[in-house]
Amino acid sequence: MKLNALVLPVTAAVLLTLGAPAFAQCPEEGCPAQTLGTIEAPAEGALVSGFVRVTGFALNGNLVSNVDLFIDGTDEANRVTPAGGANINLPRPDVTQWLPQYAGTPGEQPGFEMSFRAANYANGTHTLHVRITDVTGCCYFLAPRTIRIDNTKNQAPFGILDVPLPDSSVHANGVLAVAGWALDDRRVEHVDVLIDGLLEREAVLGINRPDVAAFYPNVADASTSGFLVFIDSTRLTNGVHTLTVKATDDQGQQGLLAIRRFQVFNNAPNLPPFGDVDQPMLQATWFGNCLRLPGGPSGGEIRDTRYVMFVSGWALDTSVYAERGGVSHVFLEMDGVVLKDTRGAFNTLGCRREFNLDNALVDCYGFYRPDVNVFYPGFPQSANSGYFFAVDVGHLLTEKGFKEGNHMLQVKAADKEDNVTLLKELPVHIECATQNLDPSPLGYVSDPMNYQFVGGIHPVLGWALDLDGVIRVRVLIDGVPQIDAVTGRDYAEYGLPSPDVSAVYPNYPQRTNARWRFYLDTTKLANSEHDLLVEVIDGRGNYRSAGTRRFIVNNNTLTR
Repeated sequence: MKLNALVLPVTAAVLLTLGAPAFAQCPEEGCPAQTLGTIEAPAEGALVSGFVRVTGFALNGNLVSNVDLFIDGTDEANRVTPAGGANINLPRPDVTQWLPQYAGTPGEQPGFEMSFRAANYANGTHTLHVRITDVTGCCYFLAPRTIRIDNTKNQAPFGILDVPLPDSSVHANGVLAVAGWALDDRRVEHVDVLIDGLLEREAVLGINRPDVAAFYPNVADASTSGFLVFIDSTRLTNGVHTLTVKATDDQGQQGLLAIRRFQVFNNAPNLPPFGDVDQPMLQATWFGNCLRLPGGPSGGEIRDTRYVMFVSGWALDTSVYAERGGVSHVFLEMDGVVLKDTRGAFNTLGCRREFNLDNALVDCYGFYRPDVNVFYPGFPQSANSGYFFAVDVGHLLTEKGFKEGNHMLQVKAADKEDNVTLLKELPVHIECATQNLDPSPLGYVSDPMNYQFVGGIHPVLGWALDLDGVIRVRVLIDGVPQIDAVTGRDYAEYGLPSPDVSAVYPNYPQRTNARWRFYLDTTKLANSEHDLLVEVIDGRGNYRSAGTRRFIVNNNTLTR
């Protein structure tokens, strides 16, 4: 599910020198001079218990034949697997995305997965080594990981939801199958299935899963770790729903297995679009030039670049019939009056170039949204589902007849059959610009995405802009300011290059270096849902929101 998991391994861990530890030398003659790879889980310094999953990738252009795990220099278990085995040569399209030179080679399947029982080792610090052997007999060690074992902890249940897939649609009078597997260091008591936050049913346990047993050969319950439940989709309304699956062990500890979004079609071959709004934030204030400038705008083009407000987000649509599905246009209304419409702009080539914004593409649908594509990979438009509008507020005040004060902005999307959805309704306060204007900051959180599973030391990424300048960017989790796990500071690193942001927001200071980065230590958070708030401190000393996310911490568990 998490396609950007390689950002840190590829740029940091992968490029570490790989050498054999003293306890087990590998032959070097005739072997590749450089091999790439890393241990991805557990994270460095992770506190583990129960069944510990060890994952990563390794490649040198040859097919991997063996993966061996060493703990404190002792061979834990020889993970030799037969052809088609479950824990080596796993596909990793995210790796080839970052390392395209390995596409079409055996390196396209560089992934490995294995596990060990923490109870076999004493509490305290231990060192993991992973040895990779390829089909030519060459072997090499990945950079080691240090972990901390605490056998007094009761591990939360973990597992995978296999069905439904992230882009599933349930068609006319259908039955929704919910299936997967769950394990625990003690015993899984029950698996709950929730729809839209409400308990729907408990799943049936004890389904045979020989594939899981291959991953966890020393766990007696692994072979019968499957669960299954059928839900009558006709009891649900048409449209997008949220499916949540949780497992509870015999001690009452709960683990979140997965969250899925699925669409229901009950005798309705075509449903209206759905989506979200990133900008503006709630309770935004828009400032505009109330003077009638000579010449005025032509066709709604930007007149005064100092007072341009932006509306952005994403929209998707699907249908059981391709000719009916797909977003045809996104449009803005204020108090019921249409302001902007992307009709006819099915991709960025149909967008309007705004001369006064350095020829930026505005008022169109079709911007690249890889975050949406992760959650809705089966929708044809998901990768390019973004929309973006630029609004000259002065034009609203002087030409469109809007008055200063409170207004209601509506963002809507329509499909090919003109089914219209209100994506979001936002109150907006409009004022004439003065020397004391203080518009809301702009910002976006690119990682984590909403309801993304994260673990270990996770990089929180995004960008922020403010007309008064950005002094600091803070990250708060559940309302509590966080400390960067790498820098030790209570604020994010700000000022990273952002040519993409600069192209879209050319009238903002710091636009060329608007990105920020913050390393969040998720091991200090509970394995549950959390609310992330990004706060900008501007040049006036004001603290205001520049992005929010809800994510799921899932340390030492297995997710997809």
